[in-house]
Amino acid sequence: MKTIKLGLALLGFSILLQACSCEPENLTKGLFWGFNKIAGEGYFPSPELIALGGFEHVEVAVNHSIVNGEDQSRIELKLYNGKSKEFLENEANVARKCAELYAANYSRISEFKTIDIQFVKVDPINPENYTIAEYNFDVSDLLTKP
Repeated sequence: MKTIKLGLALLGFSILLQACSCEPENLTKGLFWGFNKIAGEGYFPSPELIALGGFEHVEVAVNHSIVNGEDQSRIELKLYNGKSKEFLENEANVARKCAELYAANYSRISEFKTIDIQFVKVDPINPENYTIAEYNFDVSDLLTKP
């Protein structure tokens, strides 16, 4: 009985893949849509945030934890190799703007206590050499309008 159920599941999955194989863009859009429903709208940083610092790529990590009864939930954005003029002139200001943009766009931001912005600069000649500048912001400060 288990093998029949497994066989039917595999058959259904293969039919689904064949239906989407003509248009892989639709499959990718569907996967991102599903992930956004699970993780929350705006989990992936907006193109505006990436353009703000001229970053090559971005990584997002979330951590929900309670330590000694205190909420330590945080979001970590790693932004790689910023090249914009504004970024090179005032890194701290760009970090604040990135945190504000991410907080404004992420639908589940209120579930977190802090946002950590990390600027990673990788040596193009030797990728094992890198520097990290880190900026931390309280979500409550980002959500309140002055």
